[in-house]
Amino acid sequence: MPLPQSQQYIYTYSDPTLSIWQAAAAEVHQRHASAQTKIVAAVGNQAPAATTTALEDLMLPVHTIGEPLHAKKSIPQEILAAVERPVLDIAAAAEKVISVTADCAKVAAQFLWAEMTGNQEASDKYAGELKDSECDPLWAECLTTYLLYKASGQSLPYRPNLNPVFPLDASTTLAVIGDWGTGDGVAINLLNEIQKLGPKVLLHLGDIYYAGTHNEEQSNFLDICRKILGNIPIFSMCGNHDMYSGGQGYYWLVDQLNQQGSYFCLQNDNWQFLAMDTGHNDHNPLTVATNMTSLITMGSWAEENWLLDKINLAGNRQTILLSHHQLFSPFGSVGSSDGEPYAYNPNLRATFQAVMAKVAWWFWGHEHTLAIYDPYMNLQRGRCLGASAVPVFTNQQSYLTATGLQTYGGAPMPTWNKNAQLGNNGESYNNCFAIMTLNGASANVDYYQVPIDGAAVKFNVTDNNS
Repeated sequence: MPLPQSQQYIYTYSDPTLSIWQAAAAEVHQRHASAQTKIVAAVGNQAPAATTTALEDLMLPVHTIGEPLHAKKSIPQEILAAVERPVLDIAAAAEKVISVTADCAKVAAQFLWAEMTGNQEASDKYAGELKDSECDPLWAECLTTYLLYKASGQSLPYRPNLNPVFPLDASTTLAVIGDWGTGDGVAINLLNEIQKLGPKVLLHLGDIYYAGTHNEEQSNFLDICRKILGNIPIFSMCGNHDMYSGGQGYYWLVDQLNQQGSYFCLQNDNWQFLAMDTGHNDHNPLTVATNMTSLITMGSWAEENWLLDKINLAGNRQTILLSHHQLFSPFGSVGSSDGEPYAYNPNLRATFQAVMAKVAWWFWGHEHTLAIYDPYMNLQRGRCLGASAVPVFTNQQSYLTATGLQTYGGAPMPTWNKNAQLGNNGESYNNCFAIMTLNGASANVDYYQVPIDGAAVKFNVTDNNS
């Protein structure tokens, strides 16, 4: 059931520090819950009741910082002033009627803020406080797990100089999902609804939460996909969250899927799907606003050149682009340039502007919504499919056009098909996926919304290349 609106938090934030803590907290809590389950199975009702800190409490430090940043409000003064005052005495605070859990969350938030602002002295101080306090040992375990993931993420991996091209049947169906990797019941239910439609290929537009750790890439994504969909071809783009723990987990997944790299091509005589890596360069530890991401250049290798060659040498093939990040959005800034918020990404526009007329569709995620855009910036069919599992509450987001955003050449903001807006249950929006059917040179896309734990319902919209 959804949380009451007074207790609803943004699910995750576009910040590696906060996301790594979330990943560590989820992993530690899962590990202890699994151990408790095994104890109960072994000794039955004689097993002692679990008294460990709730997952929601372990996540509270993240929301203490992430929520005000997301809302462009001030960080609580007790967190900002943490460096100037003595370290919180957990035992003394507990005696003043403040709960130990609340104090532990406060110290953890102070630690995370020190990490985000590069204050190593304060970071070390609060890390020591968590380890030596009266807090539940899970807090110290979360800290240790966080530091391990942080250490592994000093140098992000990337695989240049590849040419991953995979065959595609002339007539086939592909399921498209985005920001799906939560691993929870909502995600599982949506994939079960997809399985009923019998797709032959699954395309995931990226983001396995919270930080793309090995554990998350396996348990939140691969294990569920294989259990429900069997051995159909599966491909997953690189999202920003896939890089937050260092990228090793994501590239482990790439190898399990035989995908080879973070960019690839699916191809038959009539169509080619070109997937790009926009996640690698979205890694800013000081903001939860979406970065103005770009494609990767590494030495003499430029991913842009590989993609453009595929488009320019496509012959009679029609091209469909796939990315995690959006080319544009009317709902909020996709990034800033010189302090100005933008409704489009100038970097991605510059890469594809000369070939945009050759692009039949461009599917992206990142923004947790469904939007079937009208033609815009010379792109015939831009489609956002970033709402396949992440909970989005109605009091946090709406289908309203943002103001104050820079558009290309001062053009009007993008518009979209309002017949395909996600419904809601009064508190949270439905989730979504798409099924694309290829039949020779023709293609059609059907869009579905899925209420929480409910059945998929197809939107009555037409989206084809005729």
